[in-house]
Amino acid sequence: MFEAFYGFARSPFSKTIDTDKLFAASGQKELAARLTYLVREHGFGLVTGEIGSGKSTAVRAFTASLDANSYLVIYLANPTTGMTGLYRDLLLALGYEAPFSSSRMVVRIRSALGELKTSKRRTPVVILDEAHLLAQPMLEQLRLLVSDKMDSDSLATLVLVGPPSLRRTLHLSVNEALNQRLAVRYHLGPLDLAETIGYVRHHVKVAGFLAPTLFTDDAIARIFEYTKGLPRRINQLCTTALMAGAIEQKSTVDETTIRKAVAELDHD
Repeated sequence: MFEAFYGFARSPFSKTIDTDKLFAASGQKELAARLTYLVREHGFGLVTGEIGSGKSTAVRAFTASLDANSYLVIYLANPTTGMTGLYRDLLLALGYEAPFSSSRMVVRIRSALGELKTSKRRTPVVILDEAHLLAQPMLEQLRLLVSDKMDSDSLATLVLVGPPSLRRTLHLSVNEALNQRLAVRYHLGPLDLAETIGYVRHHVKVAGFLAPTLFTDDAIARIFEYTKGLPRRINQLCTTALMAGAIEQKSTVDETTIRKAVAELDHD
């Protein structure tokens, strides 16, 4: 509804936005640089961020930039299936059927990863999202799964993604073996005020809005105050405000509209 009213070609604050149209904040650029190094070294990495900070989106944008002929990106998003479930998902992504026993799954996974690197010249990049849901034994099993050549190499780049609690979990003595092998650790912070302004204006522009201004300066200041610079919350608030603005036939979204949207979100 509001898309037609404001002349958008698509919804401006949708999570399905193409990776090449994402707003590149300083944190995302820094993360991409760290992950570039990690992939080159075939190492273990840790990416943390508050809920809604855009860490999964930033990792997705990075992996989309990788050459598909040189890399195979495997994204796993449900650690609650247990280790056997992760093994099955890995094998499926690698194009293999899962054997009956976990031990045979491990053998097949290691063989498939090794073949990718040596025969097909493709580097496996395994992204494990929501990694804070992994039980401690699973963390150790993951480390052993991809370790190679007497622990001097890795069969795949492994990136663990989760909230700040994941970092604290890895600092526990029981996880010391994995923690010491993390070649990259990066915490993705929220957007600052200047980046929030850029984020809102960028997403409106790539959605096809042609007029000079849609969100007023005081509106964006209120957006930043409420969302604390977390992209997911910015998306929710801006979308709610646009709906309210369209209903009221307002050509610009001002602070009053944002306050109404905040009241609606807080009421939920």
